[in-house]
Amino acid sequence: MKVYPTEKIRNIGLFSHGGAGKTSLAEAMLFQTGANSRIGKVEDGTSMMNYDQEEIKRKVTIGTSLAALEWKDYKINLLDTPGFDDFLGEVHKVVWAVDAGIVVLNAASGVEVGTEKNWKILNDHNVPRMVYLTKPDKENLNLGKIFENLKAFDPKITPIMIPLGTSTNFQGVIDLLEMKAYYYADETGKKVEVKDIPADQKEFAAKVRESSVESIVECDDELLNKFFDGQTITNAELRGAIAKGLAKNMIKPLLSGMPVKNIGTDLLLDFITSCMPSPIDRGTIDAKAATGDQVVKINPKADEPAVGFVFKKINEQAGDMVFIRCFSGTFNPATEYYNSNRENTERFGNFTTLRGKNKVEMEKLIAGDIALIVKPKVSLRGDTICEKSRPVILPVPPLPTAKLTYAVTPKTKQDQEKMGSGLQTLCTDDGVLRYEYDPELGQGLVSGMGDTQIDVAISRLKSRWNVEVDIVKPRIPYRETIKGKSRVQGKHKKQSGGRGQYGDAWIAFEPLPGKDFEFVDAIVGGVVPKNFIPAVEKGLQEARKRGVVAGFLTIGFRATLDFGSYHDVDSSELAFKLAATLAFKKGIAEAKPVLLEPIYELQVTVPDNYMGTVIGDINSRRGRILGMEPLTGQQLVKAHVPLAEMYKYATDLKSMTQSRADFAMTFDHYEEVPAQVTDQIVKEYGKAAEEIEE
Repeated sequence: MKVYPTEKIRNIGLFSHGGAGKTSLAEAMLFQTGANSRIGKVEDGTSMMNYDQEEIKRKVTIGTSLAALEWKDYKINLLDTPGFDDFLGEVHKVVWAVDAGIVVLNAASGVEVGTEKNWKILNDHNVPRMVYLTKPDKENLNLGKIFENLKAFDPKITPIMIPLGTSTNFQGVIDLLEMKAYYYADETGKKVEVKDIPADQKEFAAKVRESSVESIVECDDELLNKFFDGQTITNAELRGAIAKGLAKNMIKPLLSGMPVKNIGTDLLLDFITSCMPSPIDRGTIDAKAATGDQVVKINPKADEPAVGFVFKKINEQAGDMVFIRCFSGTFNPATEYYNSNRENTERFGNFTTLRGKNKVEMEKLIAGDIALIVKPKVSLRGDTICEKSRPVILPVPPLPTAKLTYAVTPKTKQDQEKMGSGLQTLCTDDGVLRYEYDPELGQGLVSGMGDTQIDVAISRLKSRWNVEVDIVKPRIPYRETIKGKSRVQGKHKKQSGGRGQYGDAWIAFEPLPGKDFEFVDAIVGGVVPKNFIPAVEKGLQEARKRGVVAGFLTIGFRATLDFGSYHDVDSSELAFKLAATLAFKKGIAEAKPVLLEPIYELQVTVPDNYMGTVIGDINSRRGRILGMEPLTGQQLVKAHVPLAEMYKYATDLKSMTQSRADFAMTFDHYEEVPAQVTDQIVKEYGKAAEEIEE
């Protein structure tokens, strides 16, 4: 592929609610630009963009895919992101790499929850965007009502190109600036006839145009003055104002089409190249000097020092691949550059771009462009690659945190290491997915945004590493403590011919609320020699790892060694360590031991109309409401909830609120388990503790 100058590059992200038709739009653009000989379909597995085996199997987009398109001497880097809630992390990765977005809307469904979430992310990063209205062939559509609802959602949404008829009467699109109708006369969508707008639609089109012109002129002070003065404004001036307004995120133009029939795709491509912002329009961005807090301005110019950002990593059978956006300068092949995050060098062999899974060679990577690097030495997502003469670090957009956790166990013990290695690789690629082994609970824990994300990871583990696993509810890290006092003797005495073993320790136990563990040496007169006292403490430390109630770590107590005895020959550190263990088991059992459970602070952001349902559910989980804070159209509910009651809360909350609520949890404190729950926990975890010990 030839090298395009920065001003001729467009980096566009596709965003939508799942199933709105964004991947179909990408397929139509591939076909229209000649990158594919047909329009691929997600439903039958022929999509160029959804080429991953999991995507083909599930018929949904799972990971962001790249398509480098060439249209009328412009290059469009199209990044197709997942619309499904579980893979929203991909959107967070892409917003830093694109200069503008296309938000695809299903005309029949309007603004759905996925649209709202994507819109918020784009707002948070101030990403310019347009709206693309698809599927206008659906029955019972009222375009007037659709545009009214979109204006209520965001007043900046401004129709520029609307459907020419709806349902069975849909034939093409109406350009509201030119006030012309575009009829698509064949099945390929490449034969177009431009005519006057039909009489039965002309009045509606004129009314929508009038409202749109008012929004467009607000993007340009000179045009706004001409508008108020009643002067004629040309279509070229309107298009110029749209381009200016888009670059400043002042307007969100709406276009329309039907990707599966390639209707309106040519006009969309023209709009992208003529009105959507280029990397130059994005302007300078701020980086931080790698050695200090100095802010460095990064200019989107090919003759500046090279600066690139790795925004995505994937691992395939052929090895690792990373996606890099060049923000400044020029990267040349067979040249060594500096990874300022890793403080290491990275030598690029060559650059390629993608059209789905098909690689296209690139001569070099210049400011504003996006490329793929195969088998990088050290680079991962979030890294800045630059010239060593000017080391800088670009900010890394935060990813959402995992919400749902399962315990994961290989079906055969021999696969334990392979499972851990595979999951770590998948987690590094994903960024949101998490895996860790908890030695206390004896379980590997995999966490994700939801069931589907975790299910995809487990499926890939089987297909790529040949490891089958079981996923179950994770164990809870309970704790134990005491509410009373005791003083006991721990005496270890053993004679078996030759040298014996003798250790005798009197230890007093008492509560120490809010603390972990404290050991006090109160020996007077050397009844326990000083060299054996550390062994007593060590014995208590080891013994408290397995509490007397259900085998959990015992906390919140003080142990005072105040008396004992020893034998000149038979006493040893081991004997006193074992004596301390005996004292612990006896003393804690006599000091009113209780079970503690982890209590988390839960914060739920929930729309007002779901408040009652969410609060009722929290109460049913033994939760205590701490308070509520009003937000715009929402409430922030704060509560303390036992971790044991929060299994699959992410899934349940989605179901309760149609995915419109979100939550975060942080550990707060430990609290005594209600008596009626303790017996059940002891019964459940007694066996688990034995398994861990084995």
